[in-house]
Amino acid sequence: MTGSIRALPVVDRLERDGRTLLLLEHRVIELSPLALATYDAASEGVAGLEDLVAVLVAEFGAPPEGDASEGVRRVVDELVGLGLLEHAEG
Repeated sequence: MTGSIRALPVVDRLERDGRTLLLLEHRVIELSPLALATYDAASEGVAGLEDLVAVLVAEFGAPPEGDASEGVRRVVDELVGLGLLEHAEG
């Protein structure tokens, strides 16, 4: 995974009672706190996976076992598949 990670725009965002819903053109997606923090960090222009891992570990702490970058990579891949993030070269 090279280059930066960029959030794609959504039609609307609703936050209520600890839940966050993102409205896309033809569907609504509810994000977990980790997925939301990932989307928000990408919206603010994180440079790449390493920077994103640092932001998320600072917010949620390191996982008890394993490498945080592996988990963050899975979240990023899922959000890319949902059309909320994209990989931008350069």
